[in-house]
Amino acid sequence: MDSFEYKNPQIKDKNPLRSILSLVLLFIAANLIGQLIGSLIAIFVSGIDFYQIEQVLKPPFTEQSKRFLYTAQGISHFLSFTLFGLFFIKVIDHDTIKSYFHQKSLFFSGILLVIFMTISFMFFNSIVIEWNMNVQFPEFLQDFELWARNMEDRLIELTKAMSSYVNIGEMLVAMLVIGILPAIGEELIFRGLLQNKLLAGIKNHHIAIWITAVIFGVFHLQFFGVVPRIFLGALFGYIYYYSGNIWYPIVAHFINNGLAVLVMYLGPRMVEDWNAEEIDSSVPPLMSILSLVICGFLFYQFIKQVKLREV
Repeated sequence: MDSFEYKNPQIKDKNPLRSILSLVLLFIAANLIGQLIGSLIAIFVSGIDFYQIEQVLKPPFTEQSKRFLYTAQGISHFLSFTLFGLFFIKVIDHDTIKSYFHQKSLFFSGILLVIFMTISFMFFNSIVIEWNMNVQFPEFLQDFELWARNMEDRLIELTKAMSSYVNIGEMLVAMLVIGILPAIGEELIFRGLLQNKLLAGIKNHHIAIWITAVIFGVFHLQFFGVVPRIFLGALFGYIYYYSGNIWYPIVAHFINNGLAVLVMYLGPRMVEDWNAEEIDSSVPPLMSILSLVICGFLFYQFIKQVKLREV
């Protein structure tokens, strides 16, 4: 029996589809409340006027803008994902936090394999990112493409603002907001709760993993980056399924986000003509394919080691 099936806290749920509906509706409400609270606290911390919020989210971005963005995103994400996820487990599912955050099947060599697996996958995913950024929609979807492209451009500008670090202190704040909080919160919601519930209802781990991955990709609302996010979500899902331990996809998620933060900090300081937009296009296709093969090999070794420790 696969480890995920007997370690899935949702496996005994008699009505998982109704539970999924409750999760989705409450999660939407938690996001609205979290964003409101995060924005109100960010207004106080950054010292901006309430009516200036719209202007703060438009370029040119100032240090005050960045302070608002870091505070609002960090607090809203913690409330909407991590705190809500823990609340849902305890109050709605009447389960224990320990059933998700446990030490079973967690070992040092497994963590190392997940780290190198994720890095290898990032090299492969670079070619997918480049393709997705340049995808052309059919003519009857031109209006949607224009809307999606404008949204993408706005999000890219916001990302640039949050990825330009004056000092190491700002980089560490970004590591918390962009790296640590999303890794814990999003894996708890998407893999820990949603994927578990889908598996309990559908009884097919591939379908559960890929449905969760698609929702994970679309949730970020970057349509010219949705495919690589879906692939990443699937990787996190399979890591969780075969290990039965939420800490592994959390580590993988953190490596993906945290390395991006680190590269954006070190790049301008180590490369004279630094251009962050050229990172993904600089990986040759052959190297991307080879990285996928390496990732597959590391994943196979990971599964072997997990199963050995279950005997």
